[in-house]
Amino acid sequence: MKPKLGQHFLVDESVLEFESESAQVAGKSVLEIGAGDGRLTRKLLSAGAAHVTAVELDPRLAKLLRSNFHRKVKVVEQDFLKFEPGKPYNAVVGNLPYYITSPILLKLARMEFSRAVLCMQKEVAERLIAEPGTAAYGRLSVFCSLAFKSEILALVERGAFAPVPKVDSCIVLLEKTGFSMDGKTEKAIGALFSHKKKSVRNAVIDAREILFGSRDKSSADRIAQTLKYCGRKVFTLSQQEVLETAREIIKWQRMTPIPSMRQEGPTYW
Repeated sequence: MKPKLGQHFLVDESVLEFESESAQVAGKSVLEIGAGDGRLTRKLLSAGAAHVTAVELDPRLAKLLRSNFHRKVKVVEQDFLKFEPGKPYNAVVGNLPYYITSPILLKLARMEFSRAVLCMQKEVAERLIAEPGTAAYGRLSVFCSLAFKSEILALVERGAFAPVPKVDSCIVLLEKTGFSMDGKTEKAIGALFSHKKKSVRNAVIDAREILFGSRDKSSADRIAQTLKYCGRKVFTLSQQEVLETAREIIKWQRMTPIPSMRQEGPTYW
């Protein structure tokens, strides 16, 4: 089977069963991301899911899902990043395409659900649980640690997929913390971690156009020197210290004549 849209299909029955069992879907409303050929979908129904909404971008696979499951599953033929849930789900499951895992996780951080069990690239899973000061620690670590309690449940070797990918994967449990991140805070954290190996002071100076909409280096430096952790390297800050720094920056945006950062705009992953 030729890989399409970055997708490698999980075909190992024992891993599929473990994933569906870990999601605890009995009697629950379930959202499946990237349903593919329906192998995991079938396991979810066998595990007693009350309802499954399967999001699948590939038209051929979406047609196959509709044919195989009829009314048992609602098939949404759409890019998950453009999918609007419209209602909260009890559980989210899926085997995430490698090339858009980070944007999917950010979208999930904004959605309402209790529990997610996801299969993702091992490298990304390790970034989710990375500790401050380590090479893997970055903006994804901070965003996800604030939004979720994360746990790696199992290593999935590459041979469990078809076609066989070049990397191993992990099954990860995410439980929502209830934390809600606004767009300004998200963007400030992203801007800081664009220069994660620099001091907070230098990171703010270098990201001044993103943070303040200004090229005025001296003004950005004056603000940066007032920040509590200005002398620390960005990647050594704990998640709460990063959040505190982002909020300090936002206060300065409100106090100064420098144009404040707008809510919209690109996300800096």
